[in-house]
Amino acid sequence: MIRLLRPDDADALTRMLARCSPMTRYRRFHGVVAEFPPAYLRRCLTGEHTAMVAEEDGEIVAFASVGPVFEEPAVHEAATIVEDRWQSKGLGRELVTALLAHAGVAVVRMEVCQTSLLGYLTRTLPVVSARHHGCDTTLDLDVRSAVEQWRQLRDDGRERARVPPDPR
Repeated sequence: MIRLLRPDDADALTRMLARCSPMTRYRRFHGVVAEFPPAYLRRCLTGEHTAMVAEEDGEIVAFASVGPVFEEPAVHEAATIVEDRWQSKGLGRELVTALLAHAGVAVVRMEVCQTSLLGYLTRTLPVVSARHHGCDTTLDLDVRSAVEQWRQLRDDGRERARVPPDPR
């Protein structure tokens, strides 16, 4: 089930991150981390950033957030991490799309490693801008078409029942 992050989810997020491989954590944080950065976690838990999680059997297995970039408050950055055993099953796409629909942003920035995710994003979403630096790429993506398609699928009953109705 996909739901909004709650203030009491900190311990469950810590457990989820611990179950992620070092490579998964590196791809999410672009560095070696053992825990969520405290300021980022606080912004997510207090609602300063919009954040959602995916749960299976009562445990968080994926986490996504969107919020203003500190240096550029008019720009919103989206990020996600999916536990290794749940990767390549569409859960990350489902979670991020639900998050973006809930957050109501039109363009998001994503820092992406040179992975299949980069190819998927650039094939499926209009790219507003792309900047390459080392093995990473910064993408500004127009997400309105993806959000609208997800809403149509949900309204037609073709999207998985795991995603809650749009709160609007």
